[in-house]
Amino acid sequence: MPGEARSRDLISEQPAEENLSEKIMENLSVVYEDNDIVVYTAPTEEELKKILLDLLLKHQRMTIRELHRYLSGLASEDKIRYALGKLMKEDQVVVDRDGYYYPKSVYEALMASEEEEPLPEAFAAIDEEIEY
Repeated sequence: MPGEARSRDLISEQPAEENLSEKIMENLSVVYEDNDIVVYTAPTEEELKKILLDLLLKHQRMTIRELHRYLSGLASEDKIRYALGKLMKEDQVVVDRDGYYYPKSVYEALMASEEEEPLPEAFAAIDEEIEY
């Protein structure tokens, strides 16, 4: 199948991410393998949710397009969206206004650190100029 071959190419094209891609692939059952291609079973919904959480924890935040880049040939964008929706209902994943998905713990830490930061000097100067 072309999708699975593309997934294998993805592994060889990105050596820095090879360990992550291999980790994803090693948890899936091999249906067929020869010198040119390896065909895997598609992940179950639970396996896909675990894979998505692992990717988000490693990268801190990702869009659906970025997630699909890792999982092309294994899960469609629709399946990824569905699994992310389930993770959001389970309160494990958060999405921001820009469409980035975060693990909840990362998002909460990010929001807490932003609340603690004082206003930049430029904003403070503008605030002083405004008469209330």
